[in-house]
Amino acid sequence: MINFRKLLLFLPILFLAFSCQDDVEDVVNDDDDNQDDNDINIVEMTVDNSGSSAYFVSAINGDEDATTLNEDNSTWDLTVGTRYELTITNASVHPFALRDSENNILLSMNSVDGSFEGDSEVDFQSSGSSFSFTLTQTLADELNNYVCTIHSGMTGSITIN
Repeated sequence: MINFRKLLLFLPILFLAFSCQDDVEDVVNDDDDNQDDNDINIVEMTVDNSGSSAYFVSAINGDEDATTLNEDNSTWDLTVGTRYELTITNASVHPFALRDSENNILLSMNSVDGSFEGDSEVDFQSSGSSFSFTLTQTLADELNNYVCTIHSGMTGSITIN
């Protein structure tokens, strides 16, 4: 009889312990959901070329329309805080670069070292046909245009959101 009484006293404690565990898990899961809101926005763009006269963007994947598709040397409208991952078609003969208003190289695919290539927040990566960077406010303050470092006619303006 004594064991039965102990069991009756112990059951409500077990019930409360397990029901509180679900609440703790819900709070933890809610925090994980908030972390997703802080993820960086990534925009992928395919940059093609019209011979040696122009670049054009043939595809954009992501949450923003950075430019008009298939328009030669179009103006790009980029957003601070976004990571841009560009695929440059024919990159070996049309190396891509970003410049300031005085045409100084900020980021470049070829052997020219751009002034932002070592900035850890920009996290510039270039390999083969890929060119990726995070647009920081500091980079945005300098950024003015894109260009082929071999064919000067392949250039377009960049505006910042």
